[in-house]
Amino acid sequence: MRSPLATPFAPLVPLTLLLTLLLSAATVVAPTPAHAAGAAAYERSAHKKTNAQRTKRDLVALRKQKCVQRFADRQARRMARQERMYHQDLGPVLKRCDLSRVAENVAYGYPSGKAVVKGWMGSSGHRANILTAQYRLLGVGAARDDDGRWYAAQVFGRK
Repeated sequence: MRSPLATPFAPLVPLTLLLTLLLSAATVVAPTPAHAAGAAAYERSAHKKTNAQRTKRDLVALRKQKCVQRFADRQARRMARQERMYHQDLGPVLKRCDLSRVAENVAYGYPSGKAVVKGWMGSSGHRANILTAQYRLLGVGAARDDDGRWYAAQVFGRK
């Protein structure tokens, strides 16, 4: 069945209806305050659970730092927008954040910050990043795709 807008009578569709449809579509794509608040809670939870894993093992808690946080946020948003998980090039993170060491964990599909850290702790490579004693800085980004699936990124650093 063809869409009513695909018929030869499409010019007869009222302009207000068309504008309403276009504006509605635009608002769905833009992050809502609820999504932003949800992402902030997800990030805080992941940061807290990451530090809980470290302090349990007598490691220094990681502190939030603006530069690595920006890279984590951007990565989570990019993955959610593209609906795929991948690592970013960490060279720019090293340079722009003036770091001597950097690592990243990425994930998708975990419903909370607590759940994503549990998942990372169950993977040897991700666990190693969380428990590397030399790291002092942490940025955590979280974003949802159009289907509501969470994408998360952790960026670890040391000056």
